[in-house]
Amino acid sequence: MTLSLFCLLLTPLRAQNISHEFVAKGIEAFYNADFEESMRILQHTILNEPLGDEEQYYSYLYVAFCHIRLGSDSTVVRLYFQRAITILPDMELDPMRIPPDLYDAFVAVKKSLLGTLIVHSDPLDAIAMLIEPSTSKVDRKSTPAVFRNLLDSSYQVMVTKDGYDAFAADIIVRAGAMDTLNVVLLKKEKSFLARYWPYGVGAIAATAAIFAITAGGDEGPPSQPPTTLPVPPARP
Repeated sequence: MTLSLFCLLLTPLRAQNISHEFVAKGIEAFYNADFEESMRILQHTILNEPLGDEEQYYSYLYVAFCHIRLGSDSTVVRLYFQRAITILPDMELDPMRIPPDLYDAFVAVKKSLLGTLIVHSDPLDAIAMLIEPSTSKVDRKSTPAVFRNLLDSSYQVMVTKDGYDAFAADIIVRAGAMDTLNVVLLKKEKSFLARYWPYGVGAIAATAAIFAITAGGDEGPPSQPPTTLPVPPARP
């Protein structure tokens, strides 16, 4: 029984690939129901240890879980959830491994913080690019494209397709909202040279031929070599 319980407590750690010693200890303390110790370890780790994005994410996440279990104010819980979500907005929790009430609390905050952008284009199957100016991160999808888990911020959108002029615009994604962008792409117009080049080449060729014929017709008879006069005889 003890071994089974120990394995059950380790399952979330293994599933989340927690490699940092102190982060793992803090999460383990949480699953041992030692919420104050868990929060102490994790907060100390956040302040004093160099952590990667995923380690920071889980540290803030489990501090929030500890606050829920200790009955803290919801504003504090939301603050720690928000910090975790800001670090890795695309990270998803496994509802089979997180207690249902904690999972629901996290999802509710996440939905209120993140927005969704849907990009439609005419014609379809264009490439929609969402660019986050602050990080220069670029996300590419084929239209109709759905961009989820977007922080409340300003983004640049580009839509491209071969044979059509590119579309570009700045947009603001609203937290907790689903926005739609409809884009109509215009076909590229050929340049003047590209449109009339075949006719121009034909006209030039015809003019050259006429010039050659005309120039050939104006020629006179072939020139005669100069006549050599006889030398007068010498005097006697």
